[in-house]
Amino acid sequence: MHHLVTRPFRPFNQYICGETMMENNELKNYLFLLELVREEDIDALEYLYRGVQERYEQETENTAGDFEKYLRYYPVRLKNAQQLATLWLARYPQSYAAHIILAACLLFDAYAKRGSLPVSEASVYSLKSGKDGMDRAAALLDASMALSLRPFHAWLYLGYMYAVDSRYGDSAALFLEDLGVAHRMPLWYKKAEQLEPGSVTLRIAMMDALRQAQAANWSDSMQAYAYLLYSGLPADARNEIRAAYRGHYARYCLYHRQAPADALQHFEIMYRLCPRLGAAALAAYYRHINEPGKAKDYYREALSWQPENAALLYDYAGSLAAADPLDPKILVCYRKAARYGYPEAWLRLGDIYRKGLHGQDKHAGKALNYYHIALREGNLEAGEQLIHLYWQGDAAFPSVKNRDKAIRIMKEIAQEGSGWACARLAELELEARTRDHDYSMATHYINLGIHYGSMHCYYLVGKRIYEGRLLWRSVHIVPGHFFKPNRDDRKMALDYLLKSASLGYVKAMACLARYFDKGYEEDKDPEAAADWYCRTADLDLQDEEGCCYAAFKAVFYGEYKARSLKAAARYLHQGADVNGSECQYRLAYELLKGTFAYNNAGQLLPHLGGATEYNIRIALDLYEKAAAAGHVEAMFYLAEFYEKNAASKADHLKAFLYFLLAAEAGKTIAQKEVGCYYLNGLAVEKNETYARFWLSMAADSGEPAARALLEKVAGSTEK
Repeated sequence: MHHLVTRPFRPFNQYICGETMMENNELKNYLFLLELVREEDIDALEYLYRGVQERYEQETENTAGDFEKYLRYYPVRLKNAQQLATLWLARYPQSYAAHIILAACLLFDAYAKRGSLPVSEASVYSLKSGKDGMDRAAALLDASMALSLRPFHAWLYLGYMYAVDSRYGDSAALFLEDLGVAHRMPLWYKKAEQLEPGSVTLRIAMMDALRQAQAANWSDSMQAYAYLLYSGLPADARNEIRAAYRGHYARYCLYHRQAPADALQHFEIMYRLCPRLGAAALAAYYRHINEPGKAKDYYREALSWQPENAALLYDYAGSLAAADPLDPKILVCYRKAARYGYPEAWLRLGDIYRKGLHGQDKHAGKALNYYHIALREGNLEAGEQLIHLYWQGDAAFPSVKNRDKAIRIMKEIAQEGSGWACARLAELELEARTRDHDYSMATHYINLGIHYGSMHCYYLVGKRIYEGRLLWRSVHIVPGHFFKPNRDDRKMALDYLLKSASLGYVKAMACLARYFDKGYEEDKDPEAAADWYCRTADLDLQDEEGCCYAAFKAVFYGEYKARSLKAAARYLHQGADVNGSECQYRLAYELLKGTFAYNNAGQLLPHLGGATEYNIRIALDLYEKAAAAGHVEAMFYLAEFYEKNAASKADHLKAFLYFLLAAEAGKTIAQKEVGCYYLNGLAVEKNETYARFWLSMAADSGEPAARALLEKVAGSTEK
């Protein structure tokens, strides 16, 4: 068993609060640089970077790390920072720093647009954006070689690109010194090592490249090769490289081998070798396995090493929120992360004030302000949140509604890569109520969204084609007039839905499940339907698509999917949170039957034997909730339960009231029971008129027992 590595912790305010943190030189330098970027002071930026570069080139100070630090400080996440880098290079075309910083901005943008999907699933837009961005960055780095006497950092950044795509930063031909070498070093590494033979960053970058190349094939030879890279370095530098290697191997264990215990062992070794790297890694590990209490301690320590790291601050705030949603430090950390140039923090602040989270009151003005700042700094999700607010308003902020603003923001973020906005704009064109449908504009937005690889656009097109509302002809969509689509159209529709589902869109998964289950006869596939119902329920934890009950039946009966009572219990419990759902009704039934039971920890498990008093109370509560939400069978079952177990007139009255609710909802047998209650005067005053009314309704609906009782009442009246 692995134990938490022990080390002394300092109080939170010594890490990231008050004047103590502000005295940290790295933090002050970072905030100074961030201020220059926000003020768009290009001349000051050039003066600052050129000064550090010249000291490094003249070797008057050992400033390779200083220059690297300032390159790292530049806030590439910010949209205006990327635009500023372009202006900087235009004003100072011979600036070495401007070349590298613009390359870094282009790489960040390229990686963000490329995403992590494999080539087979990625969109044309993401692949092209990734390649174009890397090509432009490589050209800038190549050009920067002639602008510095010691272009170490240009080679290093080519090394970062080499870790993603080995075509960058390497030579086409072998050098003489490469002959007979088991592991040939790439050109970028050899050139950078000549300039900085003792650089730890360089060797870690080389290991990153090796990790990418051998992501699923770690071996002893890989470790031996990694260790060859730091011979001759001082002990602390060797430990830092060994720690980086342990971190790589730990992540391989965690994400590829699914072995968290092994990963923890290597993360702890990493921490002992280099606490500066290990603290952040252990924090991320404990957050990943949902132990926020341990995570927040390690985040505190990581921030003592890197107080300027906005991403760490943001994650630390998330761990604090998971451990205690009312912790006052949550808001402090999110605000600092936002001030330190992390757009996602502005988005989170908007969510906090929109929803009233973490002890804050709802505040429309603050929510809108934070969302607008996040959008201005390049966060498209903030634009989507603004659209939701402006389009439909909010129960707490009805005055916010402004659909003209919503459409303007939609068009803005659609051009910047938001597939969701493209789908929404296409829907507006297709569902226009105050003017004619504009199919040409809808086609434009759908094509743009598909170009982006938008799961929303794939879903929109697939669903509407399958339902006969659209037809896709050549490169245009035309109205389908709700005619039955032909086989080719349906195949196209299912292909689009499959593409959307492969990107994780739950609505598309639910559509596929229903079409394979209840769609056109030629498309029905019970096994595929069962699989998609389960996959939807696995992701849709709130059961918004209503697939949990179908998923339960699939694994409970095992007709088209392997039977699993544990999975059935999970789906039933998950869906029972929705009042009035079939899962709620069925769970109550199964609890009373004894098929499943809740243990003392609140876990629903398969069960053998009768229902316990504890589970009977839970079942009745579930029936009550389902009945209150309008579930007719729940009303009828409660009526039968109270009638069968009646110990007093009050119990009979409860039974009657539930029979009456079910009868009013149209349940025939309940109508007959209400008639009987009035006929016999049980729990209610005897009333033959009411009795005949309810019995007549039941008889007219085909209930034979009601007809017999009605004839009996009529006969007794005649006598």
